[in-house]
Amino acid sequence: MAIVSTELEGKVTLVLNNGTDGDGNILTKNKTYSKVKPSATDEDLFAVVSGIASLQEKPVISVRKTEEFDLVDMV
Repeated sequence: MAIVSTELEGKVTLVLNNGTDGDGNILTKNKTYSKVKPSATDEDLFAVVSGIASLQEKPVISVRKTEEFDLVDMV
């Protein structure tokens, strides 16, 4: 059984600091941007996300990249 993996468009998520709750725990808010091309390098993606992050009112805690793949059994 030969499995072929094809990379699809991905997503990038900004995790934003949305304040704290009554116990002092950090609350977060996510903003996700889709249709990230598989050919985009991590460096290019981070540069674009840094520009988007600078426009946010809330501080960015982290940046998450999600990749998706189709798996096909080539029998």
